[in-house]
Amino acid sequence: MYRDEPLQVFLDDLASEKSTPGGGSASALTGAMGAALASMVTRLTLHRQDYAAVHEEMEQVLQQTERLRHRFEELMQEDIAAYGKLSTAYKMPRGTDEEKEARSRAIQEQLVEAALVPLEVVENAAELILYCERIAGIGNKTVLSDVATGSMLAACAGAGASWMVRVNMQTMKDEELVEMLGERLSRALDSIAAGNQRVMTIVGERA
Repeated sequence: MYRDEPLQVFLDDLASEKSTPGGGSASALTGAMGAALASMVTRLTLHRQDYAAVHEEMEQVLQQTERLRHRFEELMQEDIAAYGKLSTAYKMPRGTDEEKEARSRAIQEQLVEAALVPLEVVENAAELILYCERIAGIGNKTVLSDVATGSMLAACAGAGASWMVRVNMQTMKDEELVEMLGERLSRALDSIAAGNQRVMTIVGERA
């Protein structure tokens, strides 16, 4: 829905008392902006003859940053949908033991989806930063500040979405699943922290 609306609509809804969009969607939008900046720097490298030696690689990088941008845009809406399903599950009747059991089962099922969507935001942010690192190393020197900003936005997207993952994991009863999701989250966050620092170092050296 929001992909086809002016940005102002999203921001107004984000600032309202509505429960969605929330932190997950905002994190996905932040990731999309980071990917867009990475794509911009890549294109500005492709349009410069001075960087002809890296054009082939940068064309491949551009395909990936654009793939990630479009996926972040989709995740904005998927996060809203996942929250809606979870909210519906919490509103299920619980007057009888059977109703309580059905409600509990539905909540547990929807908690998984509500955690997996922001987890993908985190993991995609980690992937995006790896591309930012490569762009920072071989891209157009005149716009290195933009790829640095793109990397920082990706890091913020990952950090924000990680809290959405955690809050849903807290209520999950499947301890094995919680452990698995926690491990994926930790790996992605570690990758983000290390990768973003590398980007800043490279940009500082080349700028």
